[in-house]
Amino acid sequence: MLAFERYSVVCEPVGALKLSTQRGYQGLAFIWLFCLVWAIAPLFGWSSYGPEGVQTSCSIGWEERSWSNYSYLIAYFLTCFIIPVAIIVFSYGSILLSLHKRKIENQGGKTNPEEERRVIVMVLFMVIAFLACWLPYTVFALIVVIKPTLYIHPLAATLPTYFAKTSPVYNPIIYIFLNKQVMT
Repeated sequence: MLAFERYSVVCEPVGALKLSTQRGYQGLAFIWLFCLVWAIAPLFGWSSYGPEGVQTSCSIGWEERSWSNYSYLIAYFLTCFIIPVAIIVFSYGSILLSLHKRKIENQGGKTNPEEERRVIVMVLFMVIAFLACWLPYTVFALIVVIKPTLYIHPLAATLPTYFAKTSPVYNPIIYIFLNKQVMT
Protein backbone atom coordinates (compact mmCIF):
# COMPACT_ATOMS: atom_id res chain seq x y z
CA MET A 1 0.00 0.00 0.00
CA LEU A 2 2.85 2.36 0.86
CA ALA A 3 4.60 1.72 -2.45
CA PHE A 4 1.39 2.30 -4.42
CA GLU A 5 0.64 5.47 -2.46
CA ARG A 6 4.10 6.79 -3.25
CA TYR A 7 3.58 5.87 -6.91
CA SER A 8 0.25 7.74 -6.96
CA VAL A 9 1.75 10.87 -5.45
CA VAL A 10 4.92 10.92 -7.59
CA CYS A 11 3.78 9.55 -10.95
CA GLU A 12 0.15 10.56 -11.37
CA PRO A 13 -0.76 13.98 -12.79
CA VAL A 14 -0.76 16.74 -10.18
CA GLY A 15 -4.04 16.77 -8.30
CA ALA A 16 -5.19 13.39 -9.62
CA LEU A 17 -4.76 11.61 -6.29
CA LYS A 18 -4.04 13.95 -3.43
CA LEU A 19 -2.73 12.53 -0.21
CA SER A 20 -5.34 13.22 2.45
CA THR A 21 -6.37 12.01 5.87
CA GLN A 22 -9.48 10.39 4.39
CA ARG A 23 -7.43 8.59 1.74
CA GLY A 24 -5.02 7.43 4.46
CA TYR A 25 -7.91 6.04 6.52
CA GLN A 26 -9.32 4.30 3.45
CA GLY A 27 -5.93 2.69 2.80
CA LEU A 28 -5.66 1.55 6.41
CA ALA A 29 -9.21 0.17 6.32
CA PHE A 30 -8.39 -1.79 3.16
CA ILE A 31 -5.20 -3.20 4.72
CA TRP A 32 -6.97 -4.17 7.94
CA LEU A 33 -9.86 -5.87 6.06
CA PHE A 34 -7.46 -7.67 3.72
CA CYS A 35 -5.43 -8.95 6.68
CA LEU A 36 -8.56 -9.84 8.62
CA VAL A 37 -9.84 -12.03 5.78
CA TRP A 38 -6.56 -13.98 5.67
CA ALA A 39 -6.31 -14.18 9.47
CA ILE A 40 -9.81 -15.51 10.09
CA ALA A 41 -9.97 -17.95 7.17
CA PRO A 42 -8.21 -20.70 9.21
CA LEU A 43 -10.71 -20.14 12.03
CA PHE A 44 -13.48 -21.12 9.61
CA GLY A 45 -11.78 -24.30 8.41
CA TRP A 46 -9.64 -23.13 5.51
CA SER A 47 -6.28 -24.39 6.83
CA SER A 48 -5.65 -24.10 10.58
CA TYR A 49 -3.47 -22.53 13.25
CA GLY A 50 -1.05 -24.37 15.48
CA PRO A 51 2.25 -24.12 17.33
CA GLU A 52 5.12 -23.55 14.96
CA GLY A 53 8.60 -24.98 14.88
CA VAL A 54 10.05 -24.76 18.38
CA GLN A 55 6.57 -24.26 19.84
CA THR A 56 7.15 -20.63 20.94
CA SER A 57 4.38 -19.03 18.92
CA CYS A 58 1.38 -19.85 16.79
CA SER A 59 1.22 -19.78 13.01
CA ILE A 60 -0.41 -21.51 10.08
CA GLY A 61 -0.50 -25.26 10.77
CA TRP A 62 2.35 -26.19 8.41
CA GLU A 63 2.44 -29.76 9.63
CA GLU A 64 -1.13 -30.37 8.49
CA ARG A 65 -0.93 -32.15 5.15
CA SER A 66 -4.37 -31.59 3.60
CA TRP A 67 -5.82 -30.07 0.45
CA SER A 68 -7.48 -27.41 2.58
CA ASN A 69 -4.08 -26.34 3.89
CA TYR A 70 -2.41 -26.58 0.47
CA SER A 71 -5.10 -24.49 -1.23
CA TYR A 72 -4.84 -21.86 1.51
CA LEU A 73 -1.05 -21.70 1.17
CA ILE A 74 -1.22 -21.36 -2.61
CA ALA A 75 -3.90 -18.65 -2.44
CA TYR A 76 -1.96 -16.91 0.33
CA PHE A 77 1.23 -17.11 -1.75
CA LEU A 78 -0.45 -15.49 -4.73
CA THR A 79 -2.41 -12.76 -2.96
CA CYS A 80 -0.07 -11.95 -0.07
CA PHE A 81 3.31 -12.32 -1.78
CA ILE A 82 3.23 -12.33 -5.59
CA ILE A 83 0.73 -9.48 -5.95
CA PRO A 84 2.44 -7.25 -3.33
CA VAL A 85 5.87 -7.90 -4.88
CA ALA A 86 4.47 -7.02 -8.32
CA ILE A 87 2.93 -3.80 -6.94
CA ILE A 88 6.18 -2.89 -5.15
CA VAL A 89 8.35 -3.50 -8.23
CA PHE A 90 5.93 -1.65 -10.52
CA SER A 91 5.48 1.28 -8.13
CA TYR A 92 9.12 1.83 -7.24
CA GLY A 93 10.27 1.17 -10.80
CA SER A 94 7.81 3.78 -12.08
CA ILE A 95 8.91 6.23 -9.38
CA LEU A 96 12.57 5.85 -10.34
CA LEU A 97 11.80 6.32 -14.05
CA SER A 98 9.56 9.30 -13.36
CA LEU A 99 12.10 11.03 -11.11
CA HIS A 100 14.89 10.45 -13.62
CA LYS A 101 12.77 11.79 -16.48
CA ARG A 102 11.72 14.89 -14.49
CA LYS A 103 15.27 15.71 -13.49
CA ILE A 104 16.43 15.52 -17.10
CA GLU A 105 13.54 17.77 -18.21
CA ASN A 106 14.00 20.28 -15.38
CA GLN A 107 17.78 20.50 -15.59
CA GLY A 108 18.24 20.52 -19.34
CA GLY A 109 19.58 16.99 -19.49
CA LYS A 110 21.59 17.19 -16.25
CA THR A 111 20.75 15.21 -13.16
CA ASN A 112 22.08 15.19 -9.63
CA PRO A 113 23.76 11.77 -9.42
CA GLU A 114 24.03 11.83 -5.62
CA GLU A 115 20.32 12.54 -5.15
CA GLU A 116 19.36 9.90 -7.71
CA ARG A 117 21.68 7.40 -6.05
CA ARG A 118 20.09 8.08 -2.65
CA VAL A 119 16.59 7.41 -4.03
CA ILE A 120 17.77 4.24 -5.81
CA VAL A 121 19.48 2.98 -2.66
CA MET A 122 16.36 3.66 -0.57
CA VAL A 123 14.14 1.84 -3.06
CA LEU A 124 16.53 -1.10 -3.30
CA PHE A 125 16.78 -1.37 0.48
CA MET A 126 12.98 -1.35 0.80
CA VAL A 127 12.54 -4.06 -1.83
CA ILE A 128 15.39 -6.16 -0.42
CA ALA A 129 14.03 -5.78 3.12
CA PHE A 130 10.57 -6.90 1.99
CA LEU A 131 12.04 -9.92 0.21
CA ALA A 132 14.35 -10.76 3.12
CA CYS A 133 11.36 -10.78 5.46
CA TRP A 134 8.83 -12.60 3.34
CA LEU A 135 10.74 -14.75 0.85
CA PRO A 136 11.88 -17.36 3.42
CA TYR A 137 8.32 -17.64 4.74
CA THR A 138 6.95 -17.99 1.21
CA VAL A 139 9.57 -20.54 0.14
CA PHE A 140 8.85 -22.55 3.28
CA ALA A 141 5.12 -22.56 2.51
CA LEU A 142 5.74 -23.64 -1.08
CA ILE A 143 8.10 -26.42 0.01
CA VAL A 144 5.36 -27.79 2.25
CA VAL A 145 2.93 -27.78 -0.68
CA ILE A 146 5.35 -29.14 -3.30
CA LYS A 147 7.04 -31.79 -1.15
CA PRO A 148 4.59 -32.74 1.63
CA THR A 149 6.63 -35.76 2.80
CA LEU A 150 9.75 -33.69 3.49
CA TYR A 151 10.72 -33.52 7.17
CA ILE A 152 11.45 -29.97 8.28
CA HIS A 153 13.41 -29.48 11.49
CA PRO A 154 11.50 -27.34 14.05
CA LEU A 155 14.22 -24.67 14.14
CA ALA A 156 14.15 -24.40 10.34
CA ALA A 157 10.37 -24.05 10.52
CA THR A 158 10.64 -21.24 13.06
CA LEU A 159 13.23 -18.96 11.42
CA PRO A 160 11.12 -17.88 8.40
CA THR A 161 8.31 -16.85 10.73
CA TYR A 162 10.66 -14.73 12.82
CA PHE A 163 11.92 -12.99 9.68
CA ALA A 164 8.34 -12.26 8.64
CA LYS A 165 7.42 -10.92 12.08
CA THR A 166 10.24 -8.37 11.92
CA SER A 167 8.97 -6.84 8.66
CA PRO A 168 7.10 -3.85 10.18
CA VAL A 169 10.39 -2.61 11.66
CA TYR A 170 12.39 -2.16 8.45
CA ASN A 171 10.50 0.37 6.30
CA PRO A 172 10.45 3.16 8.90
CA ILE A 173 14.15 2.65 9.65
CA ILE A 174 15.11 2.63 5.97
CA TYR A 175 12.92 5.63 5.19
CA ILE A 176 14.19 7.68 8.14
CA PHE A 177 17.89 7.05 7.50
CA LEU A 178 17.84 7.27 3.71
CA ASN A 179 15.34 10.07 3.13
CA LYS A 180 17.13 13.40 2.83
CA GLN A 181 14.02 15.37 3.88
CA VAL A 182 13.83 13.51 7.19
CA MET A 183 17.54 13.94 7.94
CA THR A 184 17.62 17.74 7.42
